[in-house]
Amino acid sequence: MKLLTEQEAAAHQREVLKGGAEGLALGLATSLPISYLAHRRWPYYRSLPPSLKALGIVFVAAPWTVIQAERRAMQFEEEQRRKRVGYIDPNYEEEKAEALREKMPAKDRALDWAKRHPFSIVGGSWAASIAGAFGIIMRDPLQTTAQKVVQARIWAQGLTIGVLMASAVLAGRKGHADEPARAPVDHSWAHQLQALQDIQKQEDAADKAAQKAR
Repeated sequence: MKLLTEQEAAAHQREVLKGGAEGLALGLATSLPISYLAHRRWPYYRSLPPSLKALGIVFVAAPWTVIQAERRAMQFEEEQRRKRVGYIDPNYEEEKAEALREKMPAKDRALDWAKRHPFSIVGGSWAASIAGAFGIIMRDPLQTTAQKVVQARIWAQGLTIGVLMASAVLAGRKGHADEPARAPVDHSWAHQLQALQDIQKQEDAADKAAQKAR
């Protein structure tokens, strides 16, 4: 496993922050117009306190922030991996891995996807759980609107803490468990020669198919 240098770690952090900012902007660009239209069209929404409206905006913006930050981090890791591959097609290893995934049963493919996209699952679960709790609270006829707002805040704070803890655990596992388990990139001549032979076989097969078509 190759350890990140200080420069690479700083660049990785910048990409994560950049992705988070992009996701936040996209989430706000989606949620703010929806909130504005709801305020114009539905009297019930206008009657809600501003804090509850702000909470609804957060429900949309937060998952976008987490997911886009994860995407930027994965893109950065992929770019760093490609730089270390050498002159062989940088997609060679990924294509081999994708071919193996296609042969997996549906259950194994789902588990593999979940392992590679932990923060997307965390963000989606957080949004779904917040929305579910909010829906249950708002249907309670025995509470006033102010009481419902307090209950929604308590649930939001508790679920947010839980999601942050889950994110920390997943980040630790991804950094210390998944990476060592991944087969290291082989820079030996034997590996590169095998890669070239595989590419040559594919080209020969394509040429033969073209000749038969003629």
